[in-house]
Amino acid sequence: MKQLLRWDLILGLLPSKDNALNTDTIYQRVIEQGISLSKRTIQRDLEDLEKEYPHVHSYIQGNTNFWWANKSLSRLSLLPTDAMNLVMIMDHATRFGMAAQVDKLKTLQYYAQSLLKGNRPAQDCSNNVISNTRFITLAPSAVKPDVLEVIQQALLDDYCVKVDYLKRGADSTNEMFLKPLGLSYQDSNIYLSCVFKSLPAGRIAALPLHRFLAARTTVENMPVPEQYDIKSIEAQKSLVDLKSDTPVALKLRLSKALYERLQENALTPDQKLEASTDGAWLMTGSLHLSQGLDLWLLSQGEHLEVLEPIALREQISATVKRMHDLYVVQ
Repeated sequence: MKQLLRWDLILGLLPSKDNALNTDTIYQRVIEQGISLSKRTIQRDLEDLEKEYPHVHSYIQGNTNFWWANKSLSRLSLLPTDAMNLVMIMDHATRFGMAAQVDKLKTLQYYAQSLLKGNRPAQDCSNNVISNTRFITLAPSAVKPDVLEVIQQALLDDYCVKVDYLKRGADSTNEMFLKPLGLSYQDSNIYLSCVFKSLPAGRIAALPLHRFLAARTTVENMPVPEQYDIKSIEAQKSLVDLKSDTPVALKLRLSKALYERLQENALTPDQKLEASTDGAWLMTGSLHLSQGLDLWLLSQGEHLEVLEPIALREQISATVKRMHDLYVVQ
């Protein structure tokens, strides 16, 4: 019997503290389920469960260990469909820079995988889900696990931190005194939304965690923007290079292929598609101007023409002309 499925059985057998069971009794109850295991295996399982799960406890009475579980905490339990979702989410997170975080949840990950594998090889669905993208993604940046832990704990405790920050291209680090406000996991990097001493009042910064070589908490404090919200326009301006305070009206001319794509996957919440008199298709909708929008528009190549706003059209046109100049044969 696979270890995690065995753990699941033992977790179900553990009573509340008032009815704690000794190791011999738990062993007998596992055996009664038709499982052939040594008593030492069950002892190791119980010891491992106490290390892995905060709601599993034991106490010694005489020379005997008694085991119990805090029943007010939910026991690890997933439907197979939820297990499939969890495996896919963790695989996706691993590919986009969160391998260290997923590794810390490996018990939950292994449990979800065990549910997909089932009891017979024919039931193994663990290879039926995968995280993919049609876009080329860069390799995740290396974030020091101890740095991330310090930042996360500072967020939980509302502390400030001092960090050794290495600017791109710099030969040495600078010490920065900053207040963590939130974490953004985007593309292949993790960004810290924060304020620091030399930042103008009211401004919010975004710093990539892979440039933090060390971090330590401090009892010093500093003022933060009132009613900070990581989803606010001010925070998103620094995190994802948002360029407009409000959504801007877009008008695009599309090829038939891109029109069909946007029929299934809309670009904007208020998107409208209609036929053009020249045989192409028109798309209208509203979206914040951003670096992400620029990159998406350019990635569509000849399948898209920006008609409005004029400033965005001119910006994309200038970029395309510079690209063209790179490929002109002299």
